[in-house]
Amino acid sequence: METVRIALPRRQRRSMLLGLAVVTVTLGLIALFVLPRAYANTTSSGAIATTVFAGIWLPSVFYILNRTFGTTTLTPEGMRFRTAVSRRLIPWHKITRIEDEHRTGRGGASWWVIRAHLTRGRPVVLPGVLSEGRRDEQFLATLRTLHEYRAPTARQR
Repeated sequence: METVRIALPRRQRRSMLLGLAVVTVTLGLIALFVLPRAYANTTSSGAIATTVFAGIWLPSVFYILNRTFGTTTLTPEGMRFRTAVSRRLIPWHKITRIEDEHRTGRGGASWWVIRAHLTRGRPVVLPGVLSEGRRDEQFLATLRTLHEYRAPTARQR
């Protein structure tokens, strides 16, 4: 079997980065202009609110960047994950099953991800695989490819 690289399409990456830029500018303007005025007559000058604001924003940015630029490479040996901060190889014999999962955010937004369940430990969400809203054809094709790569090792058990 050949090596297959799974990543988000360029258009989807651009869309996610544009959304991140809009949210970042909006939150930055709120932190710069609204919060200091709201807390001007109190003992704290809005530093606590700004810190909490950044505490919510920074993990969100990290998550989005890892989702956007992360990749999964399928090889005969296993799946190789590559994100902004980690590199990992999971051999096929350590994967018990692969499944798609529907997730819903607080604002009602929903998306689909693919998880690999391991023999030991918790499931791992594959980087570079994400479908916004509904499972589109590319997402389903990726899921089929993952099952095809895992099938020979699943039969050996």
